Amino acid sequence: MTMKLTNAVRIVPLFVLTCVARGQSQAMDCESINTPTAQANTKAAYGEADRRTGSGVAPQIQPRRAVARATPPPCRCGTVDAATLTAKSTSQEVTVLTGLAGTFRFDHVLLRETTQFASSVAGALSVGVGRPAAGADVLSPLMLRNPAAPYSYLYDRPGPPQLTGAYDLALFFQSSFALGDGAKSNYSAGTVTWEICGFTSPPAPPR
Repeated sequence: MTMKLTNAVRIVPLFVLTCVARGQSQAMDCESINTPTAQANTKAAYGEADRRTGSGVAPQIQPRRAVARATPPPCRCGTVDAATLTAKSTSQEVTVLTGLAGTFRFDHVLLRETTQFASSVAGALSVGVGRPAAGADVLSPLMLRNPAAPYSYLYDRPGPPQLTGAYDLALFFQSSFALGDGAKSNYSAGTVTWEICGFTSPPAPPR
């Protein structure tokens, strides 16, 4: 679902850092890799006619002004490495954000396998994004252990859950064998980088 920001929408970040016993991901402010640089955002879009001076330009013709650009939505990002996956189970949740309002709207969600996951045991591993105990209900799973890492990624603009209250977001890891022994991971290497960008928008007034 594509979102368009206007000056009428008040952008309010509601991201909160979370660490949980089942795993932790240190969230931080980050600039989206898909957001143009500040220099590009402030560069004026002038053409040849704008640079002309002197009597060749009629006085009623005004130079074009730089096009105003929308402020990019705030983003939070972090990483989860193989050492975090210690659950004596084939699945594990790692909470990354808490207290998102029901009015939160996603600009985009990005998952990237920045370091390929490795284990002495053969099998599949995936990661998705969703609410705790709800699986990957926000972003469908990305298959990990990909030889193409760090160029293996999943980018989407998901619709928000149909909720009125606050909710949390977690990375949902699913493996074909136990992720760990309860204290140590069965994966010797691997890193997933996550990025979640969005804004809160007040509900439309009743008509």
